[in-house]
Amino acid sequence: MNIIYLTWGETPRSYGVFASQVIGQFVENSKQTKDNNYFFISAVPIVHSGLVRDKFGYFKEIEMVKKQLGSIPFIRIPIYVTQNFVNSSKATFKYMHIGVYRHLKNKFLEIKPEMVHCRSYHAAWAALKVKEKYGFNYKIIFDGRGLWPEEVSLKKGFKKDSKNYLFLKNIEKELLLKCDVSVAVSDTMKEHYKNLGANRVECIYLSASTQKLLPKQSQTTSKKKDTVFCYVGALSKDTWHQPLQLLELYRNLRNVVDNPKLIIVTTSNHEVIKEVFSEIPNEELTFTSTKSIDELSEVLSLADFGVLSYFKPKTTEEKLLGSMVLAVKTAEYLSAGLPVIVNSYCGGAAKIVENYHLGISYNPNSFEELTKKSIVSIKNKYTKFEINEKAKELFDYKVHAKEYVKLYEKK
Repeated sequence: MNIIYLTWGETPRSYGVFASQVIGQFVENSKQTKDNNYFFISAVPIVHSGLVRDKFGYFKEIEMVKKQLGSIPFIRIPIYVTQNFVNSSKATFKYMHIGVYRHLKNKFLEIKPEMVHCRSYHAAWAALKVKEKYGFNYKIIFDGRGLWPEEVSLKKGFKKDSKNYLFLKNIEKELLLKCDVSVAVSDTMKEHYKNLGANRVECIYLSASTQKLLPKQSQTTSKKKDTVFCYVGALSKDTWHQPLQLLELYRNLRNVVDNPKLIIVTTSNHEVIKEVFSEIPNEELTFTSTKSIDELSEVLSLADFGVLSYFKPKTTEEKLLGSMVLAVKTAEYLSAGLPVIVNSYCGGAAKIVENYHLGISYNPNSFEELTKKSIVSIKNKYTKFEINEKAKELFDYKVHAKEYVKLYEKK
């Protein structure tokens, strides 16, 4: 069987989400059987973030991507627009596709795929339209990763009854009905897709390096008196992960535990975040960033809890989007053996925490769930190794690879 992984509009990178959730997972999928042939195609805008940030240095990044893919052929095809067209309106959606299908058709004629695994709405739409236009008979996996119509509408201010929002919802409806299977990354997202009338939906969570994040024995037996909380990821007032919400969470935590500490692991501007946290004594705060899983593992080994503060959604659309979110950091915390303290509006992560008793889901309007008793209880409920074992079941690359291969090979 010839299997293609297709991305559309993203900048291929050897680090970050593209490396972990795309390349890392697809490479692991390819290891599951020697009977399949794997190919990786990226449709990339002619002006994208790699060229803007790295200029000619980006070509080294492409070589790193190829190195990570190993024996899997890496094929790039051009999209004749700038990358900002990814978040499309009714008027601009077509520009992400004009002139590109002939390139895709030619690659498909060479490879003769039986399965096209599509990351994003754009990728699935391209695979579906090329299939219909040129009479291919491959199957399509629609791997949307999130609710794109709502995400774009929130960013661009589209109203629910606007022609732009309704256009994007029609794109989504056609993909859910016509693709052979749709993949959801959280239980809540699966239910949402099913409610929209999807042909078939499977839930496969985000992936993490559960073995590399596994804490060493020496890191789990210390008798320290501090209670250390850790936040990993971007922090900005203009995103869903806001410094002020993390501060409000930590204020409540430090009021109910002895000797609190907070580690913030982020590539966001440390000085800006420090200003937000100016009321917290310096000895309680550590700011750092990591460039590898090994470095992240070292930092997480110092913590007792991972925290996911998120934000407080106000509109129906914001609450819907929040209810789908799992976040890679959830998988990373649990893989490192840390129970998670999560904003209940972050629905995908909160459901995992609640279903498996792996932390505390709290109401960000009251924080009433965060008491000394509840925190001590969850801290003592499992060892780090026991939490890591559950994380392996839920988030491990190899476990997910087996699930993806079943989708590829299902008749």
